Amino acid sequence: MISDNKRKQPFRVWYIYLQTCLNDTSLSKNIDKNYYRNWNLNLIKSKYKLKRKKKGEKSYRLTDYPFDKWWEKHKELFTTVDKSQIKLFDKTRTPNTILVEVPKSFNVQRVQKEIGKVLKGRININYNKYKIDSNRPLMYKPLEVFLNCWKLKKENKYTLVEIWEKVSKDIEDRQSKVKKQVTSYYKTGKGIRPRIMSGRLHEEGEGYKQSLISKNISKGNKILLNVCKGIFPGDYTDHKK
Repeated sequence: MISDNKRKQPFRVWYIYLQTCLNDTSLSKNIDKNYYRNWNLNLIKSKYKLKRKKKGEKSYRLTDYPFDKWWEKHKELFTTVDKSQIKLFDKTRTPNTILVEVPKSFNVQRVQKEIGKVLKGRININYNKYKIDSNRPLMYKPLEVFLNCWKLKKENKYTLVEIWEKVSKDIEDRQSKVKKQVTSYYKTGKGIRPRIMSGRLHEEGEGYKQSLISKNISKGNKILLNVCKGIFPGDYTDHKK
């Protein structure tokens, strides 16, 4: 069984992208509010009072509304309750089902062996309205990197190389916090896989870094535009046809 934490990760990244769209003057105008009507967009856009832990500081600081707080109130949007059951065909066919004929000469073992081949690609269809749209395995960290690159470019304060340095430093800082799990990955293949900006191997190749960050910004922008339409992540390739 998939844990709740693992199940919600794709939607956490989707949420962060949507939150970015809501807080952007231009992108917010393109959001399909009808599609997201059950998400409580006003709540996602709102600020949250995060309590301070250190003495001498203000009692709280304002931050973007946390995903985990929002998830607790809205996770049912992403849960499909399937009450279907296998039954014999009795003339009336139920919508979204497949009629299967089984020769009476087949025994149970043969049915179990062959039915999977017959039904492959025809069942296990997700009818949930809010589903991930991706033709590739979803990699959360790269998607977050694309968004961070886009945000830094939006600030209009950094060159592409400076953005590369900041994002690379952020990745290294995160990994230092989970150093034991990264070390475990090197030894056993289990734990957290190390992440690093590929350009780190080309310290003097500023052109390479600029190209890499430019592509990341483009991908982040495409995903943001997809999210406005209710698609995540959708197609965000940077290859020109």
